[in-house]
Amino acid sequence: MNIELTDKQKNQIINSEDVYAIMQKVLLREDIIGQEKEHFWIIGLTTYNKILFVELVSLGSVNVWC
Repeated sequence: MNIELTDKQKNQIINSEDVYAIMQKVLLREDIIGQEKEHFWIIGLTTYNKILFVELVSLGSVNVWC
């Protein structure tokens, strides 16, 4: 799943708070994705730390081992 971002959302990433803010918006917008499942996302950046893409790589279940 590839996520479309607006030009404003593709601002330069400076620190982890910037990534958190972007992913929070993405996850709130994508409510069709099961919250009980494990997600692996990848964020592609330019050499100037501007976002090229945000993509969901894997979606699986969370196993609880006792």
